[in-house]
Amino acid sequence: MLLLVGAYTIDMGEDAPGRARGISAYDFSPKMGLLEYCGFTEEVNPSYLVVDDNNHVVYSVRECPEEDGAAVAAYRMKRGARRSVVFDFLGDVSLHGDHPCHLTKVDQTLVVSCYSSGSVHVIELEEDGKLGKYLQRVDLNDGDKQAHAHCAAYDKPRNRLYVCDLGSDKLRTYDRHPDGSLAEMTDYALSFSADSGPRHCVLHPGGDHLLVNCEFRGRVAVFDLRGDGPKEVTNVPALPQRAVDGASGAAIRVDRRGKNVYISERNYSVISTLRLDVEDDSVKLFTRDTYPSGGVRPRDISLSPDGNWLLSANLKDHSIGVFRIGAGGALQLQRVIRKIKSPTCLAWMSGI
Repeated sequence: MLLLVGAYTIDMGEDAPGRARGISAYDFSPKMGLLEYCGFTEEVNPSYLVVDDNNHVVYSVRECPEEDGAAVAAYRMKRGARRSVVFDFLGDVSLHGDHPCHLTKVDQTLVVSCYSSGSVHVIELEEDGKLGKYLQRVDLNDGDKQAHAHCAAYDKPRNRLYVCDLGSDKLRTYDRHPDGSLAEMTDYALSFSADSGPRHCVLHPGGDHLLVNCEFRGRVAVFDLRGDGPKEVTNVPALPQRAVDGASGAAIRVDRRGKNVYISERNYSVISTLRLDVEDDSVKLFTRDTYPSGGVRPRDISLSPDGNWLLSANLKDHSIGVFRIGAGGALQLQRVIRKIKSPTCLAWMSGI
């Protein structure tokens, strides 16, 4: 299995050093949980990646202000001599927005969330994976608070897109047109309590529920998607109650059975595990355990394609924690891979 690591190349604050050179690639051993370096490509602040396995293409943001080159770039991946990995640059598309921080591939489009400008952008994709034309810019700012688009998730059964607006404390819903453009369904917008900071969201594998991690409240909310619009069905702490006030949550992931939920928490440098039970008329979510992340300030976390491993990207001390997933979703730290500079995103690619 090939692991691609996005990273900061520019300092983004005291707790977000930018020491990397670009995107790096590692072969991952599913037996031992080992990483073997395979290659890299220079890129500017490639803090989030998304993969097209069919075309062996990785897409990367350039997390910068528009005036400094905010963009999305594409690379085709292939093997070189001695199993090295080669990045072939396919092109880029400049963005009319500031600090793109998240990507979602939806059919033949790429949806880009821009944090500082509070905007979402849609880019067409060619059949071979190359970037196409700039299709749409959606401005989320509609009130007194500055919007901050942080993450988008696609609901295929209902052909809708959900956007976490961290700045306005809202979950926004968009209808998706046949050409890939978006139209906001304003009646379906949901507000969180003030300063919750909805940051990252993920669809339950059953397709009917959305989980949202709130950065500042240390809580996770579950929404039922089966009605006219999203409906919150539960909202629970993602950390022990004594730690919630100092929370700084980041990524949220759900295993392929839909039973185990994992959340990275930066201020306490831990991974939280929660149990999720979904039935037709009942959703139960409860906190189970927290585990040291293997480093300092974990940003992204990712489950391996075989479901047996969880990896944490520890931004501040330049490391990746490798956990084996045990019975009931419990985590056991196997090793810490050091000197992986400023990791912010972990993405898997198969077939090369």
